[in-house]
Amino acid sequence: MIVRSIKKYNWKGKKVLILEDDPAGSFLLVEILSHTGIEIQMAENGKEAIEVCKTDPEIDIVLLDMKPEMSGVEAAKEICKLRKDLPIIAQSAFVMTEDKDRALDAGCTVHISKPINTFELLGTMHQLLHKTDSLPI
Repeated sequence: MIVRSIKKYNWKGKKVLILEDDPAGSFLLVEILSHTGIEIQMAENGKEAIEVCKTDPEIDIVLLDMKPEMSGVEAAKEICKLRKDLPIIAQSAFVMTEDKDRALDAGCTVHISKPINTFELLGTMHQLLHKTDSLPI
């Protein structure tokens, strides 16, 4: 049932950059997103994520763990300098108001709390990728 719901999201021709410091978190994100047709690019740390954003103009959206080797806040600031139009979804277990504000102040478009809610993630990505408030039926 969940996979069938995920397949409503068809993002063929789109590309996501994922920076996640936890192998289980990376696996989960890849497992969820692989059903959408989106091309997945992984980064191991903030410096690598910045470099990918600098060299790959086909990145459409970034999923940024806020606690990798290089702070997600630092990485978000640098990515925003390179590509102001690139949506960045901060994902973090740090969910206090000040943590969310720090991510948004750094340039992240939105903050999603961990553990990741699959449908919140997919809905948010859909809205950012398609610049819409609606969701697929």
